[in-house]
Amino acid sequence: MRALKPARLIILSVLLILAALGANSATRKAPPGGKEPLAAAFGNIGSWQCTQRLAMDQKVVKALDLDDFLFQAYQRDRGELSLYVGYYRSAKKVGAAHDPLVCFQGQGWTIGQRDSGSYRLTSHPQYTISYSSMVAELQGEKQVIVYWFQVNDKATANTHSQKLAMLMDKISGRGEDNAFVRLSAPVGAGTPEAARQRIFRFIDDFYPQFVRYVRQMEDKGHS
Repeated sequence: MRALKPARLIILSVLLILAALGANSATRKAPPGGKEPLAAAFGNIGSWQCTQRLAMDQKVVKALDLDDFLFQAYQRDRGELSLYVGYYRSAKKVGAAHDPLVCFQGQGWTIGQRDSGSYRLTSHPQYTISYSSMVAELQGEKQVIVYWFQVNDKATANTHSQKLAMLMDKISGRGEDNAFVRLSAPVGAGTPEAARQRIFRFIDDFYPQFVRYVRQMEDKGHS
């Protein structure tokens, strides 16, 4: 019997994960609502001031099958950035979010400096996020993009890891809340590294609050 090639093993594992998620979702209802809307829960974050609620086309909201979303601009001192969260309350919607690599290129942005890594929060070192990042440029404007895919209290760098995390959480009886989180910071007259550092300073304030929000109903269920 021939050994399976690595590529076939990856495809097979994804198919098994999707089958398991589908079977489990067919017998369990999505957790009930009850959380306040994201826009109400996330106004100012630490010393970051919310300066603007950004608009999203309703066609995009519908296409992404969102249960809730947040799209806001923040500023601290002279540093600014934007935060987008696409939120889902069911494991059936894991994978509904689009990777920014596809979206930005489709809008004409040139993509460079792609990377991925892990970041341990300086304010709350018990939290570590796995993330992906890139630099996008359009007509002389540069943006640093950092993003991840959330499952309960886990931040994963891609949808494959997100599906694995959701499968393990469903097996252990945890909640089904999941999300896509994207932070964008303009480079302006500075450097991409300065914009990236600005993003991670924001994450230090935002992420613990976000995890508490995601786990809100789960914690009530275990109280």
